[in-house]
Amino acid sequence: MPPPIVRPRYSQTLFFGYGALLILIVMVGGWLVVDFSREADRIAGEASRMAVQKAQLMSRSFGDTFLATDYVLRDVIGHTDLARDLAYPSSRPDTTKRLEALLKQKVATVAGLEDLVLLNGDCVFVAVGNFPLRGTRSRQRFCDSARVEPGQSLHIQYMPREKSASKRPVVLMSRTVGSPDGVLLGAAMAVIDLQYTQQWIGAFEVGQDDVLTLVDSEGTLLARNPHQAEALGRHTSAPPGQPGFAEIGSTAAFTSTSPIDGRQRIFGLSRLERFPFIVIVGFDRARTLAGWQRRAWQFAIGFVALALWSVVALRAHLVALRQGERMRLLAITDALTGIANRRQIMGIGNREFHRARRHGRALSVLILDIDKFKSINDRWGHPTGDRVIQDLARVMVAVVRVQDTGARLGGEEFAVVLPETDAAGAWEIAERLRLAVESTDVARAEDGTAVRFTTSIGVATLVPADASFDAMLQRADRALYRAKDGGRNRSVVADA
Repeated sequence: MPPPIVRPRYSQTLFFGYGALLILIVMVGGWLVVDFSREADRIAGEASRMAVQKAQLMSRSFGDTFLATDYVLRDVIGHTDLARDLAYPSSRPDTTKRLEALLKQKVATVAGLEDLVLLNGDCVFVAVGNFPLRGTRSRQRFCDSARVEPGQSLHIQYMPREKSASKRPVVLMSRTVGSPDGVLLGAAMAVIDLQYTQQWIGAFEVGQDDVLTLVDSEGTLLARNPHQAEALGRHTSAPPGQPGFAEIGSTAAFTSTSPIDGRQRIFGLSRLERFPFIVIVGFDRARTLAGWQRRAWQFAIGFVALALWSVVALRAHLVALRQGERMRLLAITDALTGIANRRQIMGIGNREFHRARRHGRALSVLILDIDKFKSINDRWGHPTGDRVIQDLARVMVAVVRVQDTGARLGGEEFAVVLPETDAAGAWEIAERLRLAVESTDVARAEDGTAVRFTTSIGVATLVPADASFDAMLQRADRALYRAKDGGRNRSVVADA
């Protein structure tokens, strides 16, 4: 069967429709992803700033305790004659009583201070405010050092339970006095029980899965809220890519997974001024972004639903276009041959007629039919006659030019509109078509026999006397009858 001259028009609409919708969906989806990603970064950044601010407030609050303790240590040293009062064992009981009374009095002036101790140059406890530990040697690092800083210097150290003289984990804050050549002359030491530190940090309210911690510059966990007894005293470190705790300046912020409970948090850090302690505030990242995630899911579900609805709506629209196109094709296409029918060729012919008249261009038309078609039907049957008609349509489509339009007018009669074609060109095309039909043997009878046939063609070219396209067809039709009368299988040009 010949390929149809009239082709569907909805394929381009389908392609561009789905393409435009896909591009729109991708663009909107990409914009939403970027926008929500920026929103998540903004929320995380705001939470990071809040964590740092809270850590700064806590560090200033807790720093007051150490600042007051340092003033007490300075005062105790100021009331002590290092050369005379720090001998051990002391030969002057009244001196020991005086010093211990002074220490007991000073302990009561600072909240969280558990004890005060005076040490001699050998790091031996000479006077103790609360606990009877005279004669005990301190295990602080400066006691094992070959020299100390000349004059007064501050030392802070975490002491675990197994090394503490009180058998409780404590923070020792000592102010040493060294000679000009670095020899330890004596020291005053304050003992801060971690239980007080835990009570202090536990007084702050924390959100679900948030955390507050206090660590020293070595990363030792001194207090935690929520309380986790087994974690206290553990050594922790900053996450990869972040400076170590000893290298942190005043503040720092990062997002990391907690080594204690494995939850990802947004951390804000603040170092205590003048003291090697760091307050860490951690906001649970999942809880911080819970509202954002909820909105993101809502937008995602809405976007997917809208995209699916758009696809369904476009598909329904294109189905309607396809059905309309099929109806159009049925109305303008010959069912047997697949080429244009009389209705289509008349519409095209009228348009070409008016265009040629308006612009003074040439226009020709061919009318042809199959010679002795009735005898073919009578001899071979109507199915074979239909195949002969299809074969003629196939040959006509192959011979005529791209700009030409061929159609079946009805029965075995066909027409071809030839735009921009004068009488000589039309005659040439008619003869080429006639000879092609004469040489074809594609049509086959039921028994496989090749059915050969010929065609007669009438040619008409537009002349001033033609009032319409139908007038041209009538002249071509008269020329066709002249071809029939002249013996068939020939082309005849209509009279002007």
